[in-house]
Amino acid sequence: MKRKLKRLQPPRNGIQYIVHPETREELSPFVFFDARTMHRHDEGLHIGMHPHSGIGILTYFNGGELLHEDTGGNNDTIREGGIQWIRAGGGVWHEEHYQKKPSVQSDSWPLTIHQLWLQLPPELEESSVEYQNIRPENLPIIDNVKVIAGTYKKIKSPLKVPFEMTYLDVVLEAGEHFTFSSPASQKTGFIFPRIGDIHLHGEKIPLGNLGILESNDGELLIEANSHSRFVLITTLPQKLPKVVQGGSMHTSKEAMKRSLDRIQKLQFGSKIF
Repeated sequence: MKRKLKRLQPPRNGIQYIVHPETREELSPFVFFDARTMHRHDEGLHIGMHPHSGIGILTYFNGGELLHEDTGGNNDTIREGGIQWIRAGGGVWHEEHYQKKPSVQSDSWPLTIHQLWLQLPPELEESSVEYQNIRPENLPIIDNVKVIAGTYKKIKSPLKVPFEMTYLDVVLEAGEHFTFSSPASQKTGFIFPRIGDIHLHGEKIPLGNLGILESNDGELLIEANSHSRFVLITTLPQKLPKVVQGGSMHTSKEAMKRSLDRIQKLQFGSKIF
């Protein structure tokens, strides 16, 4: 059976692909996906201290380095091509600084960021903070496929997340194709072109669009007419109530209130938020 394209999702503000309530329901537990390549003319992108709760955040990027600090006690550098996982649980503040690599001499440099949020199930939505920094050399690459999460051709990513999911970064040259049979339970998913247009069973997924997949476990056949790169992400469907406030998402108003109270009491250095 073929697994075909259900529909295309254009971005909001050129960067946000899973943000509207109906799209979140359609792709749950995926509840937010920011993806963009920026051409920087400075030393980097700084995102100041801000809070989250009730979600897990998976960040994958190319072109720079990520300096990270959070109220869970994590102060770290994530290298280009590596991945970062933060389980915000019952509340965390964090700061992100994407900086130009010291080896880059040009005033202009590209920075590509893919950030995926997943709604945590009730048993984890108020948990303690969990953090992982997976270095690029520890991520398996099989032929033209980098395994960010899950398993591909029996090779498993070292990333540990509380979700059954597959996250692949695939490179194709002109005339090449990629086939993948979705795990039987992973009936929710999407394809996002990073470079070039691609075709799924002959149907075009243009650069700059999210290709939402049909809800089945059939075979994917992806072809490229030119040098292309895309991410493929699938998971087990999860239907949960969604109470949203800022960077927090919970399954009930009560869980939201408790987490927002924790966030207000958290300390970071000498500051109380």
